[in-house]
Amino acid sequence: MSYGVSGQGYAAVVNLATGTQQFAAAALPAEGGMTASDLDNVSVANTLNANTLNSITTGMADLGIASAQTSAEAAGAAILNGLITARQVVGVAASYVSPQAAGSQADGSILLDLVINGVPLVGTPPPNTRIALPGVGYVMLNEQTPTGNGVTTSGISVNMIHVVLQNAVTGLTTGEILVGSATSAVGS
Repeated sequence: MSYGVSGQGYAAVVNLATGTQQFAAAALPAEGGMTASDLDNVSVANTLNANTLNSITTGMADLGIASAQTSAEAAGAAILNGLITARQVVGVAASYVSPQAAGSQADGSILLDLVINGVPLVGTPPPNTRIALPGVGYVMLNEQTPTGNGVTTSGISVNMIHVVLQNAVTGLTTGEILVGSATSAVGS
């Protein structure tokens, strides 16, 4: 049996009504291999500041087995004028498939020295931790979304910080900010 691989990493993404900006983006070629991207720093006025941004994605597919791994990281992240800060953000996604099984995990994903609205959070929060940001929207921390059937396909998307901006009156989503976004997938 022949398997395919995919992976994508973004150290940061800012998606606003004015457009989408992607920083240190890396996408795995369909045949596998390795792709990397890095950026010394980024500054989007009143939205995001970060430095030492990088993403790397690798993958291989052979008869009977395949694996894909992606990491996306940023240091010194400050979101929405410091409403959210983190010394280090690392998102990791890894997937594998063999004739016996398929699986994915986010081991190695971390948030160091995370502070939200002046409140420090100790350690990396559990997957899919949601915190309200009054007047702004909300943030999902260590957001993990698995895909696949666990037999012949598997994948995972990891967003370590995912800010969803909402209109304070209507509640409609007006934009999003992601830091440490990594995906991997394998399958037939």
